[in-house]
Amino acid sequence: MKKTIILALALICGTMVYAQENKPQLPRLKGFSFGIGIPVECYDLKAAGTTLHIGGDFAYPINEKFAMGFYISGGGGFLGSFKPFNEYDKYYSVIKVSAGLLFEFGDLLENKPFILGIGPGTGISYVDMDLVLPIEVRFGRVFANNWYVMGELIYGVSLAKETRYFEPAIRVGYNFGNKAKADKKSRKK
Repeated sequence: MKKTIILALALICGTMVYAQENKPQLPRLKGFSFGIGIPVECYDLKAAGTTLHIGGDFAYPINEKFAMGFYISGGGGFLGSFKPFNEYDKYYSVIKVSAGLLFEFGDLLENKPFILGIGPGTGISYVDMDLVLPIEVRFGRVFANNWYVMGELIYGVSLAKETRYFEPAIRVGYNFGNKAKADKKSRKK
């Protein structure tokens, strides 16, 4: 029930953002990101590995200091066991699809705002075919004209309470959105 409420709030907020009359001079984030993560499972499997991520990031301005939107992400990789049970049980697969809310804070017109993303269990992940709900937090910043970088922390808990994993990741993205600058007169209003 909680997930349904969170998803409903995300849809309502996303709809409100799209319904806002966006000023054409405010930049939008319509980005494509890719990254790499290092998942560590320390509860049952005692394993670590690597994953690759790919996704889309979308944020639309509410005003000159705040933009709101969502992200969609997917990826996969593997885990290698530190102490395998047997010779056939050394490697485990990781597959993940998630979504969450994405915010931009700071001066959007200067094109270097901070980025914050939150995914409160709104996705699915499989670690060695065990269903896991990922809880994600993203934080980053736009560092060049259209490029941005984000750090990501993922914590996953399985529904069967057999698997728990932690994954730090780094993402680099490119913004294809509107980058028009406002003139000084519109900034003073």
